[in-house]
Amino acid sequence: MPRRLLGRLTFRQRVLLWQVPFWLLVLLSYVLLTGALESRVQATRQATQTRLQSEQLASVLQAVVDMETSVRGFVIVGQDQFLKPYLAARAALPTALVELREQANFAGNRAVSPEKVDHLSELVTRWQSEVAEPEILARRQGNEQAAQQMVKSGHGKLLIDQIREQVQLSKERETQRLHADEATAEERLRHLRQLLLLSGALLLLVSVAATLGGTGLMSRSFDAVIQAVGRLTRGEKGVRLTTATTQEFRAISLAFNQMTQQLEQAQQSVLTHAQDLATRNEQMRTLGELSDWMQAARSTEEGAEILSRPLPTLLPFTQGRLLLFNASRNLLLPLVQWGEDSVLLPTTPDSCWALRRGEARFPQEGRFAPPCLGEGSSSTPHDYICFPLFAHGETLGLLRISAQRDAPSTAVSVTSSAEERRRLLVPLTRQVGLALSALQLQARLREQSLRDPLTGLANRRALEDALELALHQSASGQKVALVALDIDHFKRLNDTFGHDAGDAVLVKMGQILRELTPQHGLAARAGGEEFSVVLPQHDALQASEWAERLRSQIESWSLSHAGIALGQITVSVGVSVPTTQETCKVWVKRADEALYAAKRGGRNRVVVSQALESVEPAGA
Repeated sequence: MPRRLLGRLTFRQRVLLWQVPFWLLVLLSYVLLTGALESRVQATRQATQTRLQSEQLASVLQAVVDMETSVRGFVIVGQDQFLKPYLAARAALPTALVELREQANFAGNRAVSPEKVDHLSELVTRWQSEVAEPEILARRQGNEQAAQQMVKSGHGKLLIDQIREQVQLSKERETQRLHADEATAEERLRHLRQLLLLSGALLLLVSVAATLGGTGLMSRSFDAVIQAVGRLTRGEKGVRLTTATTQEFRAISLAFNQMTQQLEQAQQSVLTHAQDLATRNEQMRTLGELSDWMQAARSTEEGAEILSRPLPTLLPFTQGRLLLFNASRNLLLPLVQWGEDSVLLPTTPDSCWALRRGEARFPQEGRFAPPCLGEGSSSTPHDYICFPLFAHGETLGLLRISAQRDAPSTAVSVTSSAEERRRLLVPLTRQVGLALSALQLQARLREQSLRDPLTGLANRRALEDALELALHQSASGQKVALVALDIDHFKRLNDTFGHDAGDAVLVKMGQILRELTPQHGLAARAGGEEFSVVLPQHDALQASEWAERLRSQIESWSLSHAGIALGQITVSVGVSVPTTQETCKVWVKRADEALYAAKRGGRNRVVVSQALESVEPAGA
């Protein structure tokens, strides 16, 4: 039977199949034993039939003898009572002959065949018709001599002798046949006993073989299961059962293989989860380190330089940019870029749907989400993420991420599930937003601590720091000059037009100083109506020329406040450059002295500190 067909059998069917040879042997033994027993019965039946035929022949012969004796007595005596045996035998003889014929027909090829019975019947009939009936008739007619003459003729005796001879020959043959049948029956009995013994031995052998074969097959199946369980316990992978001896074992194999597959999937899931946890831990460690470095930054520019390093690591296979609102909050200015993103250009916040809706935009989220303006169209894919940066309820800017052109399908930041993307981007953007908000707050606080709130110029503290730096630069051979200026008659201006008018003049002064101060210079409000300008890369002559341009422009002003002309505004200017081993205090003092000298000289003029010897002091 094919193995595939065997594998479809149940255990019960397999056990029944194992019993088929046993049953076939039992059936064969039954057939053989039945045949042997039937042969023994047939032999016995034949012996019995032979014995019956012998008895029937003896009965026929006895009837013939009785008939012959009865007729002879009647012929001698002539009395009818002597005919009674004849008449009784004549009445019984046909029945005996018929039974003998039936036995001959039943017995088949025997010593007394139907032809012999017919011949015997014919002889009896001839004796009756040719001998007995004529003798009886002659004696009844009183012709005793004729009857005796018939007897003496010997014809009756001849027929009787033939009958006797025929019966005797048949009896002898039946006796021989009987002995042969009894010997055959005995031989059949002996064969039957041998067959019974052989059948029992074969049945026992087949039963043992079937039991051993079945238990061996079952043992191999159980051993395969035990070995597979042992291999699985030792941690081997890919353990599978292939045994399919029965449907039960096939079901066990399928269940075991499913269990093994599920176990491997669970192990793989645990490994993936462990790797995911390791990745998360690494991301959290990176975020923590980023937070430490961002806290150490002192400006947004430093923060941008720090952010440009971990973002490609935290968001592999991506390109992107980080944009912040400008002071007017009408533009998004690029701060950080990584990957192969386009050139950093400002963009308007109104072009981003994420900023409009105040929530992150992920690719393929929302049936009605159009691409951001300038980032794609309905005919081009827009697989980018826009994540607004929030801090303390304020929107700071936008983080925009997209996959690199050569990024694999496992790029976490864009192609993975929304849950995985949010898991990383939410803490990242929160961290970046808080850090940038802190840097902007630091910048505002620093601006407030170093800027004059009215004019927007540096205050005295910033001025002192700048002077210390400039003095060190001067000691290394670089040129630097200090310009000190004061608004002429500012007290009278305040008294005449009010403090608002005076503040307007101060604001105008701050504006022109910001416009005229060189890129690396510093304009500061020293206090009240006094201002100072630090001019790097300027000697005394260059500084005096710059101060003269400033004085000239201020002199040309025509200011008014609340519709009232404020009159001519002028300034007195003093210029000084540091000398070798001069302190900052002395340097500033010399600039002030030059300023006072300009006032004493008639105001609205520029005086250089080196020319103070010819200037007389004058009141302000």
